[in-house]
Amino acid sequence: MRGTQVRIIVHEPDDWKNGNLFGTIVNDRGGKRLVVELIKPKDFILLSNLIELRPRGLKPSFKPLMQYYSVMVDGLFLDNEGNSMKGGIYGSVTID
Repeated sequence: MRGTQVRIIVHEPDDWKNGNLFGTIVNDRGGKRLVVELIKPKDFILLSNLIELRPRGLKPSFKPLMQYYSVMVDGLFLDNEGNSMKGGIYGSVTID
């Protein structure tokens, strides 16, 4: 899935006013986690340009993503060393 462009629609936090996030998958960690390098929109400050996504649900998987369905995810922003930072999102991801 590396190199695939995705769109992340943020559902939570409720006070999110920055719209959708866009980026490219830079790492697929065993199909259970994706690391996405975000494209920073103009006039928009992000905690980081890297976010780690984990699928949610009864049978969490990114398999539906490859069939062009959206997948519900939890996202954690990562620092330059790959460590998770404070602040995360809940949303859905789809191939863009």
